[in-house]
Amino acid sequence: MRVLCFHKKFDRAAEVVETSNDAGAAYHLAKQFEAKEDIKRAIQFYQRAQRFNHAIRLARAHDMAGELNMMAINAPPKQMCEAAAYFESRGQEDRAVMLYQKGGHTAKAVELCFKSRLFDQLREIAETLPTDADPALIHRCAEFFLDHGQYEKTVRLFSIAGEYAKALDLCVMHSVHLSEEMAERLCPEVGERGVETDEARQNLLLKVAKCCKRQGNYHLACKKYTQAGDKVKAMKCLLKSGDTSKICYFAGVSRNRDIYILAANYLQNLDWKADPEIVKNIVAFYSKAKALESLSGFFDACAQVEIDDYRDYEKALAALKESHEWMNKARVQGKEAKVAQIAARVSHVENFVAARKMVKTEPETTIKMCFELLDQPEVENALRVGDVYALMVEWFHSQGEAQQAYDLIQKMVARSIVLAPYLDQEMVASICAQMGVAVPRDPTPAPPAAPADGDEIEEGIEEDFDD
Repeated sequence: MRVLCFHKKFDRAAEVVETSNDAGAAYHLAKQFEAKEDIKRAIQFYQRAQRFNHAIRLARAHDMAGELNMMAINAPPKQMCEAAAYFESRGQEDRAVMLYQKGGHTAKAVELCFKSRLFDQLREIAETLPTDADPALIHRCAEFFLDHGQYEKTVRLFSIAGEYAKALDLCVMHSVHLSEEMAERLCPEVGERGVETDEARQNLLLKVAKCCKRQGNYHLACKKYTQAGDKVKAMKCLLKSGDTSKICYFAGVSRNRDIYILAANYLQNLDWKADPEIVKNIVAFYSKAKALESLSGFFDACAQVEIDDYRDYEKALAALKESHEWMNKARVQGKEAKVAQIAARVSHVENFVAARKMVKTEPETTIKMCFELLDQPEVENALRVGDVYALMVEWFHSQGEAQQAYDLIQKMVARSIVLAPYLDQEMVASICAQMGVAVPRDPTPAPPAAPADGDEIEEGIEEDFDD
């Protein structure tokens, strides 16, 4: 290459450099081009030789801004900042900001953004600020975004600066969504910036959890409450999520009486009749919590559902017996009265089940037992009186005794019992036709009581109080 340069064969020398990729040869050729004032080719070969300082020197000396910018991007930090200073002196602040930032002079880049009002560039710088950046610089950027309503960016910068309380206040006041990544950043380990004690970290965890709960991110809120040690509030968040599998899992591993009860109460509101596993979990959770009175109440509710929705008195009887057994085992004040009340209901349902079984074989006994049931005080607490009347009406109708059946229908009407849920309407019409009377009208139900004006407000106050 030196020999070719001596004979002024520069194009051939350039080919040698390109094929050999030798840095020393490239540097020598670049000097030759600079000597003959072929600046562009000199810059090209200075770059190939990795001598950026010479390339930048030539570009600056000959005002070759485009070439200077391209070279500076790939140059070492020192040359980047020299190029940035050149662009700043020429009024090209946007290029200067980029090079100052890449060259490691972030503070200078931010200062120039404020000075020249380069807000887009400032946003880009703020989004890439490292955690070890100057706190004063981070705070200044955060205040700028706060003034311009850029709350998400402000929250991120405050979190980097260790001003976690400010960041969380902004999340609450301006409904800034808390992602899992941001939630983790707002709850650093003890010893990191802004978190000196376990108590300080716990307070942050509780604030983050509450913020997530307000935003409807119940799973993340549950996680943060758990980390803070408040497992009951963690469970309440899970209950709001409606994630049954996680609720059961959390209750199973928590080993906390209140959590067992919360989980069992939640499961009672599901379609437990269609899923035996739900019933199994309800029984298990109440048993582990030793909430035997609540377990008794659950089986009582089971019995009521069997009666009201399915008219299945056999299953209702089994559930009532379970309820009676658990109430007997419960250690609660005044349980004797409750045990006696459930026992009376068991007795009434047993009698009705027996009466239904013998209606075809011993109808007279069935009718007698039904009338005895109807005369019992508080029988309506044990079974639906309409079912008792229906059993007798259907029997008398099947035997052609229209007068007896009609008398019973009249008694149902007198007791304000709606006929439709209990008696087939064609059967009622047939009985009335035989008696030559019109089909009786169902009693008009009383209008439902209007909710108190303050119910909705009280519910909101209760939730806030819980928070």
